[in-house]
Amino acid sequence: MTKRGYSREFTPKTERRIKFEIDRIPPTLMDAVKAKAKREGISLRALTLTLWRDWVKAETQEGGQR
Repeated sequence: MTKRGYSREFTPKTERRIKFEIDRIPPTLMDAVKAKAKREGISLRALTLTLWRDWVKAETQEGGQR
């Protein structure tokens, strides 16, 4: 099995580290996410952080209103 590369795009700029854990994910959703990430060659970490970054950017561009 080919290992997906670790994304250096989200390397922390300080020594401060945050760990985030999600519990009770529906198994069918997790299976689908993992399969698609594998097909597209992206790590779940990079996928998750990209989604968070884009979501925050979109809110900032809208003037912070939702």
